Amino acid sequence: MKDIAKPAIILLIITAVAAALLGVVQSVTAEPIRISEEKAQTLAMQAALPEAASFEPVEGEFEGTISAVNKGLNDSGEVVGYVITANPGGFGGAVPTTVGFNADMAITGIQVTTPSETPGLGALAANEEFLGQFKDKSGELAVNKDGGEIQAITSATITSRAVVSGVNEARAWLEANGGVN
Repeated sequence: MKDIAKPAIILLIITAVAAALLGVVQSVTAEPIRISEEKAQTLAMQAALPEAASFEPVEGEFEGTISAVNKGLNDSGEVVGYVITANPGGFGGAVPTTVGFNADMAITGIQVTTPSETPGLGALAANEEFLGQFKDKSGELAVNKDGGEIQAITSATITSRAVVSGVNEARAWLEANGGVN
């Protein structure tokens, strides 16, 4: 019995110390991670709606994959557009898609942040070559394989469809809520 008790106690002590250290690391890094995520989201909003000088969150419950809606305001405080973030499911998980719309409901910009897609394939959804196709588009969109005008990323059609789905969901929310006013 002594042969089992001593290693078990040592293992328990090592496990307790490791758990305590992990707790300390988590508490120390939580705030810097939150700040970094907020900064990344602000940069994505600025890239999606460059005409806006500031952003004001829209409060409410959002349906589907929409996680955030922000009004884009100019220097005078007038609404110049909206930035909507959706998280449609891709091949490797959610594909956070931030879309800017101007007063004409045309896309001013789009950003894909922290996708959990396959490196070298689905992760290419964050590249300007893919995202640039959305600029100035309005109405329902689809990838070329589905009869649309958005050129899907080679070998990453699921991710391409996810981004298009997020854009369409954002537009549908904006249309259902009165557009940009």
